[in-house]
Amino acid sequence: MRARLLIERLDRVPVTVTMVPGLSMLALISDALAGRDKGTPERWRQLVRSAAVTPDGTVVDSLSAPGCTVFPTVAFPGDFSRDVDVPAQLEMLRDLSPDALQVELDSLTNGQPPTHWQPAMKAPRRWLHGFANLMEQVWSAMHPEWQQTRALFDREVERIAVASARGALDVVLNGLHPDCTFRDGALTIPHYSLDEFPIGSKGLVLMPMLAGPNALITCVDGPDAVWVGYSPPHLTMPRPKDTEEQLGFLFGNARATILISVDQPLSMGVLARRIKCHPSVITYHCNHLESAGLVTRRRDGREIYVHRTKRGTDLLDLFTS
Repeated sequence: MRARLLIERLDRVPVTVTMVPGLSMLALISDALAGRDKGTPERWRQLVRSAAVTPDGTVVDSLSAPGCTVFPTVAFPGDFSRDVDVPAQLEMLRDLSPDALQVELDSLTNGQPPTHWQPAMKAPRRWLHGFANLMEQVWSAMHPEWQQTRALFDREVERIAVASARGALDVVLNGLHPDCTFRDGALTIPHYSLDEFPIGSKGLVLMPMLAGPNALITCVDGPDAVWVGYSPPHLTMPRPKDTEEQLGFLFGNARATILISVDQPLSMGVLARRIKCHPSVITYHCNHLESAGLVTRRRDGREIYVHRTKRGTDLLDLFTS
């Protein structure tokens, strides 16, 4: 199932990037213990499994449903407009009233919690403490990994800041997850309900996670902000050798080569020889690049020349900054 986040003017939506490692721990627990495979590296799975000492069955069961499923945001207390560390979250979680968990689950599910959440509803205090204990165990094992990858998270913060400054946030939103798309003022995401959520004047909070490339955790109906937890595109893949290879992950090799080549106008024939493909293939790729506003084409006599736009150059700068 999929939901649409309606963003009337992307340039007017405040976008914040925060580090909430507890969200990463949830994604890792769901993958390693609850069988929701999101492409997490096996080494991380093994660390989680070795750290989780007799996890509470009600907690694991609540995370085990396939596909998109509900998760109560009260289980992630804190102000997500700024970085929130795990020890602070665990302290707030253990002080949380069990009634708060039941009230939110009732609200999210119209009083009919799915089967995998029913044991938690019957023993909410047990679930909260079991979840806090499991998070603490997993964080103790994964904290060194988080520290080692912190430079990559800092790089992601810089990437989004540059994209925001250059009016290219749509490129970032399109790459948050394999099943996310941003088009015509709407960010479409995997979700447990089919609905539309106007962002309006709310902020958009992006939360890079230490997780597999297919992990995505969202809160779309909060009162102050919409937040999206995702795995940065460069986190679990081998570091690309150069800009062309980086762009290849995003566009495919042919379009990446075209975009890099046309800093000065090149004819379609020259591009076809450079990429070693039929001119009709070049036309196909240029159609897509032009639709995205990354290149323009003009006719000069019998030749059609392709040139990179300022938007295309700004996109390249995202990968070389």
